[in-house]
Amino acid sequence: MKKPYYTAASFLLTGMLAAGCGTDESEQPVLDTETDTIEETARDLPSKIQNVQNTLIKLQTHIDSSESSEDIQETGKSLEEHWDLAEAEIEEQYPEDYAAIEGSLYPLIDETKKDSPDTEKMKPWVEDSNEKLTALLEKASEPKKEENELELDLDKGTR
Repeated sequence: MKKPYYTAASFLLTGMLAAGCGTDESEQPVLDTETDTIEETARDLPSKIQNVQNTLIKLQTHIDSSESSEDIQETGKSLEEHWDLAEAEIEEQYPEDYAAIEGSLYPLIDETKKDSPDTEKMKPWVEDSNEKLTALLEKASEPKKEENELELDLDKGTR
């Protein structure tokens, strides 16, 4: 009569031990770098462009408040990381806009890498880049016409 109780207790104890041997929270991947966070939040092109713009605004704030060059360099690095995530997609889908943006954004990023960035040089590049990114964001946020819709519009004589 005691044998079924011992067997049941053994199964119960084994089940509890097996359940306790699951994954530990410390083994879960942790987003601990800024790059991982950037990649996690930027899933579509408008989000990526918005991330670049937000970083530009942060950089503008550092420039306007005459922050230390370390703050400007750090924000410049973050700007470059955000841009790298969006760059290939923008170049492929909007080549003219890409060429226009890189004309002001790359010199800006290069200036932020210097030991003593020239904030007076940077101001027009920030404004110019932000204006171009705003225009691109408007284009990228509009739903694109499907190929069939475009063909129908061409049949009607409109584009």
